Amino acid sequence: MSDRPKLLKSRQFHSRIFAVLAVLAALVIHPSKRWSEFHLQFLMWLGYSLVIAGAFGRVYCSAFIGGRKNDEVVRDGPFSVVRNPLYVFSFLATVGVGLEFRSYTVALFLAIVYMVYYPFVVKKEEAFLRHKFGEPYEAYMREVPRWLPDFKLFRESEELTARPRFIRKTAMDAAIFFVPFPCLILITILQRINWLPVWLMLP
Repeated sequence: MSDRPKLLKSRQFHSRIFAVLAVLAALVIHPSKRWSEFHLQFLMWLGYSLVIAGAFGRVYCSAFIGGRKNDEVVRDGPFSVVRNPLYVFSFLATVGVGLEFRSYTVALFLAIVYMVYYPFVVKKEEAFLRHKFGEPYEAYMREVPRWLPDFKLFRESEELTARPRFIRKTAMDAAIFFVPFPCLILITILQRINWLPVWLMLP
């Protein structure tokens, strides 16, 4: 079970590679002209709003879990309503990045890739936690859903001991979700003045 740090590093590496590939794809992709400019702007800003919600949600989660996940079964705050809130918020941000492309197709593609890849990551993490904590984590799995939050279960302690180092690290990791937005704006400008080619138009 000592492979978990390797799993986490691998997941972070793959996420960053995927983010870079998304920006590179934007160099040759342009939204379909079937949509009005207002509609395209709406998609872009809706996507940016989801990125903000996802990134700040991850930071919020880190205040509860910061460094404690390997020491105890955390069941406060967002971890009381869903077992993997960090991944849920990351999913929101990923879909947001897709919408920043002003394309339903890209958003759907990113959502599908996320839903195919991350369940494998979560299963391996759960296997580690089940081995480490036994019945307490088994009970947590039975009582709290894996992906879809059940807000009726929400509970929060009166006080929380936060670890700034983990919050800072999570904030830095979440910052990568903000990278595509300015890149996509710049790419759109360059495409409009014909400095970049458009090889593919997607709805």
